[in-house]
Amino acid sequence: MKRTAIFLSVLIISVSAFAQEIPMELSFTGGPSVNWMNSGSNNAQRGNLEPGFDFGVNGDFFFNIHNTYAITTGLLYTHTGGEIDYQSSATMAGKTVSAGNSIRYRIHSLEIPLALKLRTFPFRRWTYWGQFGISNFINIDAKASSSDGVLYKTDINDNFKLFNIALNIGAGANFDLGSENSVIMGIVYKNGLIDQTKNNIDGRTTINSIQFKVGLIF
Repeated sequence: MKRTAIFLSVLIISVSAFAQEIPMELSFTGGPSVNWMNSGSNNAQRGNLEPGFDFGVNGDFFFNIHNTYAITTGLLYTHTGGEIDYQSSATMAGKTVSAGNSIRYRIHSLEIPLALKLRTFPFRRWTYWGQFGISNFINIDAKASSSDGVLYKTDINDNFKLFNIALNIGAGANFDLGSENSVIMGIVYKNGLIDQTKNNIDGRTTINSIQFKVGLIF
């Protein structure tokens, strides 16, 4: 937690200094998400969806005079995960889950997106945007529960990798409330690019998400 607090302090100071030179918009966003895990092994298949959420602060840094092109970044707290059905036994946290059972993963992360955002000119108080880039994740907590009860919210941080990168593609709209405030609405798809588990049973396992985004520019 101490390292996280230091990281947050450095990020806030850096953003504040950067914002003095380049036009920016600061926003707070949050919303629910639908998450799933894909496996590259014949002995493990995708199971049920995992509901999730995220919330945090975003910054759009504009680099043209019309404020239609921006680099967007921020710091978000995310809950993702998914379920994998195993056709062979799997060992997690020193416990063995027998073949024919599933393991449900719950992952909590700090997310730092970095994307190019394109935004239209205002039209009847609405502006529309799209973004393309990546999301960087630092996994801070990983737990697992198995269908046979061997695992129940078991800490599996030693079985799960610390970092993740996902493709980040989104679109949405802003509604102008006046006084430089706007409501944000959008949807963002995140496609995991890095294998997240350290075992060899489920092959290359990635996390994917569809995030429903709402927030306020202030």
